[in-house]
Amino acid sequence: MQNIKLLKNDLKSASVLVKENEPLALYTTLGVGGKAKLLAKAANSDQLESAVKLASHYDVPCLTLGKGSNVIISDNGFDGLVIINNSNNWKIMGHTSAAPTSLKLAGRFDPVDRETYSESDLDYSDEDAAGVLVRADSGIKINVLMNDLFKQGITGLQWYAGIPATVGGAVYTNMHGGRNYFSEIVEKARLTDGKEIKEVNQSYFKFDYDWSILHQTKEIILWADLRLKKGDVNKATKLAKEWARQKSFQPQRSAGCIFQNLSEEERKRLNLPTSSVGYLIDRVLNLKGVKKGNAVISLSHAAFIENSGNARAADVFELINLIKEKAKTQLGIDLETEVELIGNM
Repeated sequence: MQNIKLLKNDLKSASVLVKENEPLALYTTLGVGGKAKLLAKAANSDQLESAVKLASHYDVPCLTLGKGSNVIISDNGFDGLVIINNSNNWKIMGHTSAAPTSLKLAGRFDPVDRETYSESDLDYSDEDAAGVLVRADSGIKINVLMNDLFKQGITGLQWYAGIPATVGGAVYTNMHGGRNYFSEIVEKARLTDGKEIKEVNQSYFKFDYDWSILHQTKEIILWADLRLKKGDVNKATKLAKEWARQKSFQPQRSAGCIFQNLSEEERKRLNLPTSSVGYLIDRVLNLKGVKKGNAVISLSHAAFIENSGNARAADVFELINLIKEKAKTQLGIDLETEVELIGNM
């Protein structure tokens, strides 16, 4: 308790806005979660670095949130420091001849619905366009950065339009949009664990489907260099608007898709028309609309669990366990969560 007080005082001395016993439900897209012992708002990368360093110095557990998507925080809250990362600067570093790197990761994307829109509307290549390197703070929202870059004639983020994420979260989870992984445009990043700061290249992250090495190391991203393009802004804008429109039909008061899609092997074994976990939960397990408290397996997209009122994390977790149990007992599948569970559920 003494360390918490000392940490709070030092954060204030560093001009970081800090609160005690702040409800974390206010800072997640799902709207659940207990209180943080301390909550700090980092306005820039310097404040983010200072806050992480101070938490490490006082041996206080530290959690960083951007948009608060893709996480479910326990009703018990977080017994340490939660940092809301609002760093939002970016700059053009110069031209690059290096092409985005394809990691040939196992694709688990839903097939394009050609009855809704044509493939040409949502999929094109700008690989022949000149390359440009952009350095972006980890707290900047993907959609904000994308639109700022469009004004400078820079494309490459349109695949991720409509996703409530920051650059840091996109790197941490290896976010995917359409058939693209965010890792494909990552050149390098600046990281800290509170004790040391280092710059690492793409290979350090050991990117995989919905995963990076940061899930293990718990290092914090300060900024990332992204390999983008001087591409066709008109075409990129059209694609971004369509992707955002498609995403708008997904449940907004949720943590995002709860589970990873099926592997191609699992899809074939079950003789399913799609690898979509939403299809599995809806059409095979027949769980769409099942409720626990104010948490519900979404009627609009069964891959999502919605907060229909004042849901508790425990309610959401009970539905997650129900889906996993049914998938295991009925189909022999071990579904893997795509969201991060924080704290004791």
